[in-house]
Amino acid sequence: MESLSDTHSFADIFGIGDGCFVKLRPAEMERLNALVQARPILTHGEFYIRATSLNGVDFVIPETDTLAEHNVIAWSRILDGKEVLCAVNIGEQHHAVLYVTIDNALHEINSRMRCLYASEISPAELNIEVRNGKSIRLTIPPHALVIYE
Repeated sequence: MESLSDTHSFADIFGIGDGCFVKLRPAEMERLNALVQARPILTHGEFYIRATSLNGVDFVIPETDTLAEHNVIAWSRILDGKEVLCAVNIGEQHHAVLYVTIDNALHEINSRMRCLYASEISPAELNIEVRNGKSIRLTIPPHALVIYE
């Protein structure tokens, strides 16, 4: 079985592994690995880095020079017409509050995405809004990981 630590992605490029995964308590890491094993979309879905916006208007794809402003890396995995959005706040001090683009064709206006996993307290559901196609507004504590479907 594949675990999250076995998954090859862009995590090391942005320091997600060091900034978030290594800070998870063993019980949290077990819970996260169980979710990954139960949901093939998290390891086998098509991978898409997602644009983020602080104001809901100006969206940017995270790059090393924009991370200081946004502090969030977000990506989607899409499989069989379903999307799972993952996001991590690599900042050390503040909750990140920002919009993240999701797949426009897979979500209806005024529908919701629900939280599958959060390493810290996070909203249970998020409204889908019409911004940059479609997006959701995330609130993520420092060094936290969230997963929504």
